[in-house]
Amino acid sequence: MANKLLHIQQKIDSIQFGLLRLRDEDNNNSWQVRTTTNDDETLNCIITDHAPLKKLVNKNVNLIQKYHDDYLYITGKVDEEVNTKTKILSIRILKACWFVRKTTKGGVSWLQEKYIYENYPAEAV
Repeated sequence: MANKLLHIQQKIDSIQFGLLRLRDEDNNNSWQVRTTTNDDETLNCIITDHAPLKKLVNKNVNLIQKYHDDYLYITGKVDEEVNTKTKILSIRILKACWFVRKTTKGGVSWLQEKYIYENYPAEAV
């Protein structure tokens, strides 16, 4: 597993909470989630809101996390519905970005890349 992904996964685990987003032709949907990472390129999301879990399987989703000056943006594909009672989804990470907000004394701020991990399958390229 890539060292960059390991650092990003540690940050995902430390933040724990985020916003899971699904964009399709008709509308945009967002759900509050609690996240945990696995030993591979996947993570689990426990959805705390009402969500149509069956419709999310095989869809590309985005996970957004923020804590102080750290911003995480993860793109993944929902592999499966792990548990229907507790609403847990398994998501395969395709791309994960960790940015840190930097600010000058004059108040100008920007996002600086800390780590980026990409794992696109051959058929997606």
